[in-house]
Amino acid sequence: MKTTALLLATLFSISAFAHEGHDKNPGTVAAPHGGVVQGTSQIYLELVTRKEGVVIYPFDHGMKPIPLKDVKLEGTMTLPRKTKAEAVKFSPEGDSFVATIDAKGAYRYTLNLSVVLGGKKEKLEFNVEPQ
Repeated sequence: MKTTALLLATLFSISAFAHEGHDKNPGTVAAPHGGVVQGTSQIYLELVTRKEGVVIYPFDHGMKPIPLKDVKLEGTMTLPRKTKAEAVKFSPEGDSFVATIDAKGAYRYTLNLSVVLGGKKEKLEFNVEPQ
């Protein structure tokens, strides 16, 4: 009886140690400004929604801010039940790009971004729920 209890206690303690430190999802990146982070092969973009539109923060894969002068950002938005995308104009503001977006009362829209860093153009898509 004591041997069985000791064996069970040992197995459970090994199992507990095996899972220690694995409580985070692999491949996820924390959003420094509370937004949503998506990445490409060379850059992470954090999208933060606000009442007037969106704010985009560019980061390298070490989550260090990338100077805005090194990044070119263009975008379009598509509202639900619409087929034509509308251009979104981004302006530099501090360490981020800011865009004023009128969602026209929609509960969600798709923001398609084209980002150029180091001469390489990549695309990202965010589903945005306006505030």
